[in-house]
Amino acid sequence: MRSFTDIVAAEKAKLWQGLSRSAVLLSLAIFATLAAFGGLVFALLGVYLSLEAMLEPWVAGVIVGVAMIVIAFIALWVIARSFTKQGRAAPLPPSSSRASLAAAPQPPSAIPDTLRATVTDALGAANIRTSDIAIAALVAGLVLGASPHLRQRLFRSITRD
Repeated sequence: MRSFTDIVAAEKAKLWQGLSRSAVLLSLAIFATLAAFGGLVFALLGVYLSLEAMLEPWVAGVIVGVAMIVIAFIALWVIARSFTKQGRAAPLPPSSSRASLAAAPQPPSAIPDTLRATVTDALGAANIRTSDIAIAALVAGLVLGASPHLRQRLFRSITRD
């Protein structure tokens, strides 16, 4: 059996590997965003210069400015829609089905042993170690301990009728 320090060292190495991968992906995302923004600036500059040859400079500026505002509004609308869809809770079942679930007979006491065996087999087949579960529980405890809003939201979702 491995010692606690070996387990911690292995988990720390996995954590650093994941963090370094995330940092690389974040830097690529930032670079892609800056490149897209630069491309948008040059495209709008090209539109402005094209319109300036045919129209007065102030009219070309107004047209390009309105186009930028419309693009920004559409982008903000898409972002707002994606955030509101994430936060929606699943609808509750009708009260008649909840009543029938409450009236269902209680399972026999042999179920916990069967459940324990099934969960153990599933975790073993998925190659999930107990140290992974312990670290996940530790992280969940730290997050719930540090975020009162998340704690209240979780409590409300659990106690909701």
